Amino acid sequence: MIANAHWIRIKGQLLHRMVFDPEDLGSVIAVAIFYHGQGDYAERYVNVLDVFTRRGIRCVITELPGHGYSSGRRGHCGDDELLDCVVRDTLKIIGEYPYGVMGHSMGGLLALRHLIFAGRDHYPMPDFAWLSSPLIHPGGRRSEWYKAILRFFTPIIPSLTVTTGVTSQMCHVKSHYPKQRPALKKRQLWHRRISLGWARALLDIEQLVRQHASDIPASVPVICTQGEDDPVCPAQTARDLFRQLPNTEKVYCEFEGMLHDPFNGEASDQLFAALETWLNGLDIK
Repeated sequence: MIANAHWIRIKGQLLHRMVFDPEDLGSVIAVAIFYHGQGDYAERYVNVLDVFTRRGIRCVITELPGHGYSSGRRGHCGDDELLDCVVRDTLKIIGEYPYGVMGHSMGGLLALRHLIFAGRDHYPMPDFAWLSSPLIHPGGRRSEWYKAILRFFTPIIPSLTVTTGVTSQMCHVKSHYPKQRPALKKRQLWHRRISLGWARALLDIEQLVRQHASDIPASVPVICTQGEDDPVCPAQTARDLFRQLPNTEKVYCEFEGMLHDPFNGEASDQLFAALETWLNGLDIK
């Protein structure tokens, strides 16, 4: 894999973008837009995306404002309008290649938004999609009174950040990680903050997916991967969504004993094997 970093400026925000290419640049057959999770950063997915780059699929991750190396207050991604500008800027670099959309956690929710928008002809039609532990109900772990307060204060102080409540223990199997502190740089890249304005935007996207999943193009092959014991995005929620997807070619893979990040842990080989099998069946032209 060849990894290259780029800097782009969108609506006054300086954003960090990573492009992961196959070793042989002449072997590129498609491009995948990957949406990262809340508090996430692009470099975390180097090993995860290797299964795609080895097959000639270039992967592009743009760190949203307040994430990774991008500018902005930690956790404040802006709003739906800014997100749309980021997506359209990314689409420009795809060129004539077939492309797919992929995302983990919050990124899975954003990938669903992308598919719905493609079904409405707002974005070009993707050729494949991967939903990894999709955050279908971003407000699912919050009480109704909490969400009511959120709606009240969002117009007043949209950039105010609060904790997501997500910990590393919720994401990966403990035995996979040595008991040592992570590198300082990685600790600084990862965070647990979310702004009121962005939280409200995610709730709006949740409603969009709940009400309009049928707008997703049925012709797009999709795979959904999920940890059975995921406390952040419960497996039952993923199963319910999967049943609603109109896609004629869809695959659901749930991994026993895995948490929010099935690509980390002792059973991660099962996830990569499932992706390999799915990719074998794709007809990317």
